[in-house]
Parts: sequence; C-alpha cells; structure tokens
Amino acid sequence: MSFTPVTNLDAASSVAQINQGRVPGLGRGPGSKNILQSPRVDKTLKILQCNINGISSQASRVKLDQLLDLAERLSTQIVALQETKLRKTTPLKVRGYSVFRPDRGDSNGGGLALLIRDIKFRAIDIHADEDTDTEIQGISFVWRDRLIKVFNVYHPPNNKQLQANFNNILIYNNILLY
Repeated sequence: MSFTPVTNLDAASSVAQINQGRVPGLGRGPGSKNILQSPRVDKTLKILQCNINGISSQASRVKLDQLLDLAERLSTQIVALQETKLRKTTPLKVRGYSVFRPDRGDSNGGGLALLIRDIKFRAIDIHADEDTDTEIQGISFVWRDRLIKVFNVYHPPNNKQLQANFNNILIYNNILLY
C-alpha cells in the first residue's frame, strides 16, 4: 500500500488533518454541521466502541479515520474510545461530533473520549478513586422518552480495583457500559 500526500484537509478529524501521508480516500470530506439535535423517534441508538491504542501517531490517524468512516456508514450516534493516549495539550476535533474527553493527569497512556452526534447530552460527574488506573466517563441523555446513561470505561490489565470502581457508577439506572 502506498501513501499519497494530501493537500485537501477535509479529513474527519484534526488529528488526521495534520497527517500529510494518510491513505487516500479515508477522509470523510465535508461533514454535517455540529448541531446537536434531538434524535428522530424511529432511530435506533447505535454505539461503536474501540480500544484505539493511541490516536496521536501517523499510523493511528489512519485508524481513527477508518473508525469514523465505519461510524458514518453505520449511522452511529456515539463512538466510545479507550486508550487515546493524548496529552492534555493535544486537540481532538472531529467534524460532525461533539467530543467529550476527560484527560488523564500527568501520566502517559490511557485516556478516554466519547464522540457524540445528534444527541443533546450532559456529562455525568463521576467521583473516581485517584489511587487507581481505571478511567470512567459518562453522559446522560433522553432517548425515546427514557433517561439513558452511557459510561465509557478503561480498566488496565491486572488492576485489582475493578469492582470498587464499578460501584461508583452502578448507583445509576439505565446504564450501558463500554
């Protein structure tokens, strides 16, 4: 597979826009405006989840564009990402999506992001134990006249505190975990 430099910066994400050697055809072109609207009643809620294992390198930018292309084809409203490995100073903008991203402290690795489109949502304030590597973020929204809460969770291997961390979010009703 050969890479062709791209001068048209209509890629799906600002991370991809920085990449001048991306695979041709993966940019999504002009996207929908980032206007949050209430979903139509006949729509099915679709959530796409991926442990992306980093989205700051050139190779991982291709992964992000491929994932966003899949989300577009599936008409996905929420994309849950784990292990984004982004620094607090690294912007993440995705055309057509609102990005909810609670950055990790000063440590490397980890990182969560929820990419949300066509849903009016609110962030859920989660009091996570700071002595753990488990990361949790959540949003709430109304879908088909029901309050739904979606949590994006990253639990590193060999972490013994998973149950204690889940207890922080299991007090909510209507939960979807990713």
